Amino acid sequence: MNLIGNTYFIREINLPQNALDSDMAEFITQYEKEAMVMLLGYDLYKDFIDNASDTRWSRLISGHEYDVDYQGLSTTIKWNGLTNADLVSPLAYYIYYYYIKFHASDTTSVGESVFQKENALAIQPVQKMVSAWNNFTDLYGKINDVVINPTAYNFLYNFKDDATNGYDGWIFQPVDKINILAI
Repeated sequence: MNLIGNTYFIREINLPQNALDSDMAEFITQYEKEAMVMLLGYDLYKDFIDNASDTRWSRLISGHEYDVDYQGLSTTIKWNGLTNADLVSPLAYYIYYYYIKFHASDTTSVGESVFQKENALAIQPVQKMVSAWNNFTDLYGKINDVVINPTAYNFLYNFKDDATNGYDGWIFQPVDKINILAI
């Protein structure tokens, strides 16, 4: 069960139609699951797969508004969900990163190579990859994030102890931003 499809690969993570038609479905299947296990932990991921229509999962998938206390004020936060009408998803950025990483070169019998195109200059996609990864981390979230940031982490953290729609047993795998120097 994939949450996102080819329509999410637009704007800064745009991919040409021939890329979307080739092996993108396999990348979505593989890396969407990987990102979900990182976000939820394997046990909650299994529960998500088995009970995706439950309220707690539909809120994670489609978005939900909730209130938090921030500097003594009650503030409404809009979590846009993993899928939404804006077609902006942490899953899409994560998948794009790995798709571009895999397709940056071709493995041949003599090693890695990049095919030369006539009237075109091949460049390394590192800037786009870094941007996609950092957009992923911005939407994914981090431990000790400011509670008003509408991230997946903050959404899950806010409801982790909810008796009826919570995420008991939630295990979050933190990720860090990267830069073009890999430091």
